[in-house]
Amino acid sequence: MPIWLHVTACFAMLCTLSTAAAEEPPILSLVDYLTGSPPASMMGYTPSELDPRNPANQARLTTTSLKADLVALRPAFDGLILYGYHEASTPRTLAIAKELGYRAVLLGIWDIKSTSEIDGVAELTKQYRSQMAIGIIVGNEGLTFGRYEEADLAIAAEQLHYRLGNTVPLTTTEPLVGYQRQVIKEFGDFLCPNIHPVFDRPNLNAIDAAAWTRTEAARLASETGKSVLVKETGFPHAGKDLYTPDTQREFWQAYLAPGRLNAVKDVYVFHGVAFEAFDLAWKAEASGLEFERSWGLMSSQRQPYPAFDIWKAAANKP
Repeated sequence: MPIWLHVTACFAMLCTLSTAAAEEPPILSLVDYLTGSPPASMMGYTPSELDPRNPANQARLTTTSLKADLVALRPAFDGLILYGYHEASTPRTLAIAKELGYRAVLLGIWDIKSTSEIDGVAELTKQYRSQMAIGIIVGNEGLTFGRYEEADLAIAAEQLHYRLGNTVPLTTTEPLVGYQRQVIKEFGDFLCPNIHPVFDRPNLNAIDAAAWTRTEAARLASETGKSVLVKETGFPHAGKDLYTPDTQREFWQAYLAPGRLNAVKDVYVFHGVAFEAFDLAWKAEASGLEFERSWGLMSSQRQPYPAFDIWKAAANKP
């Protein structure tokens, strides 16, 4: 073959490969997942057998245990909200979630000053953004409790945009009081508050607590003109006289009754997130608050409480 024909053939092959590489699969939209059909249902997920206070426990956590968790949750939920990235467990969690047909994951970055967390979340986003709707929560209550500063939040967002462009939405999480800060109201593509009547209105009964949470979320959306996803709210099922399996069920029944999606002016409030998957004893040890071990819609042995049935019934409605 003449050399010029060889060069032409090689050039044509390179052009074909380049075109194929450029034709990446479409990125699934988190907004479409949250606002579309079937209605979305997400769960704030920490593995049932994980105490994250010791990082070594991440590697000890078996894949069998992770899968058993996600299988147990799947009848009621098709989306997950994670709290941080660890190389030993988070990639396995997403692989299992994809296998089981979960439609969305909000990836969490716990230590927003950690390059390894940011890099890990960015790589998982690239891997799965065409298979599941992905969003990223940059930090959880770290400004309110002094784990990082406002400048750290901006730096982390810049690093993510450098790695991912604007292909997935970003947000951050603070308790309701944290949204008095303008920087939190302005950060990211939507707001993702933790609105806990258990802490902010501790004397409210379950039904009134659910109504208060929805009112506060709507107020936040109206004030800021940004959509709101209520990342955490709920009622424990033990730890005080007010908290029982029945009152936990009453809270979630009242919370979901008006619908998972609420339009506020030109934005929306998404109420389709449950908190949280499993009872976690280490939370009570860490906080000194007995009821902190009892937020789960399932026990640590993956046995459902009555509140789980509320979500399961909602998932089966059109």
